[in-house]
Amino acid sequence: MIEIDARHQPYEVSDLDGGTLLGFMAENRVVELKMVRSKLRLAYQWAILHPPSPEHPKAVVGDETLFPSDCEDRISGDGTPDVALFAVEELAASAGISRAAGFALVADALDLVHRLPLLWAKVEALEMPGWNARRVALLTRKLSYEAARWFDDHLAATGLTGWPTIEKWLAMAIAKFHPELVKDRSAAKGKADWGVWLHHPHAGHEEGAGGIAGTSELQAVGESLDLTRFMDLLSAEAETMRRLGDTDTIDQRRAKAIGRLTDDTAAVGGEPVVGEPVVGVKPGRLATTPGPFGRRRGLRVMAHVNLADLFALGLDPHELGLDGDGIASTDRLGQVLTTQLRDWLARHGSLATITPVVDLNRTDAVDRHDPPEWMDTLVRLRDPHCVYPNCERSSWDADLDHIDPYLPLGEGGPPGQTRPENLAPLCRRHHLMKTHGRWRYRRARDGTYIWTSQHGRTWLVTPQGTHDTSDTS
Repeated sequence: MIEIDARHQPYEVSDLDGGTLLGFMAENRVVELKMVRSKLRLAYQWAILHPPSPEHPKAVVGDETLFPSDCEDRISGDGTPDVALFAVEELAASAGISRAAGFALVADALDLVHRLPLLWAKVEALEMPGWNARRVALLTRKLSYEAARWFDDHLAATGLTGWPTIEKWLAMAIAKFHPELVKDRSAAKGKADWGVWLHHPHAGHEEGAGGIAGTSELQAVGESLDLTRFMDLLSAEAETMRRLGDTDTIDQRRAKAIGRLTDDTAAVGGEPVVGEPVVGVKPGRLATTPGPFGRRRGLRVMAHVNLADLFALGLDPHELGLDGDGIASTDRLGQVLTTQLRDWLARHGSLATITPVVDLNRTDAVDRHDPPEWMDTLVRLRDPHCVYPNCERSSWDADLDHIDPYLPLGEGGPPGQTRPENLAPLCRRHHLMKTHGRWRYRRARDGTYIWTSQHGRTWLVTPQGTHDTSDTS
């Protein structure tokens, strides 16, 4: 294994003795400190090169999200310069990071330079790791400019940068300037804290709950009586399951009890319906309709399985020679085993269906702006996520964009503009980027996408990931 040292000289790792190896480790730490410092310097310079203008108003916190919100808070702390809308996206794409990470990098750089200059001086002198300084910038972002500078001055006066010291002076700054932010930890939670949150782990990016398990997390804060009654209901159902022979733990049985209590089969019985699959087309759809609570479920799961596993969902896999589990990829719930998908189908009874999808090779065109249902489904199955560089937003939560902008026939537009080859999924934020941010893209014959920014940088978006091609084109 060949490595390059700080003097740009090659060396063979297997030839190193202990002392030399540790010397290179220490050398590499300095290189890492310089790299983080460089990223912050570049992010700051990019920010001041892109102030707001009449064409591009200032970026706000609401812009960080995939779907723009009404939050008008500035992206960095009080006392920092504003940055133009759409400026951060190109920086993030060039750095190979998400838009949210790009916003965080720019905000941290602005806060350090303008609000925490003494701490920034330590980063510049390589006396404090940039990643630690960025964490401090985040923790102090909600403080006023006066409070942030007071914190910076008093922290610098100690000559220390350890976390106990940082946390001490941060707490003192909050108590002195923002007593309204000091919450009594012993105070009971009130109605303002109520809510129910469901987290579907990102497929392939987390272990445990995010593995091939079809496992998600549910958190609830509400009225004590309601939650206690619900817990008692789960416990009673779990006890019934134990008496029927379920040997799982009490916690596991309570979790399964949620499914039993909300099962469609509690209201309507029946068997899953398996549609006739189209040869060569892999995906199928698992859809749910009204359950025992009399309301239509808001979730539709698109499950992608291979043809053999699709048949196995309705048959004994051993009859087909399938000795193990297959893997189904879903658009919202991550990776699940086909045995689990089969269980979902059986539990939902006649209200669960598997339907064949359209022919993915279909190329029909229509002379209208909105695509028909078959074309909408085809494009979303063909491209499972937003096709902007490094974006992984599900295509089922995205807009369908005309790659070549649509021009109505009555205004001189040509026929056949709405066709699969001219449509691509873009999340709302990146749809706006393309429309108003002076970016352009095209779809290649092999199904990849070539994006070009307003500064001429290019990216190739493939099913395997995004590649910056600016230096190789």
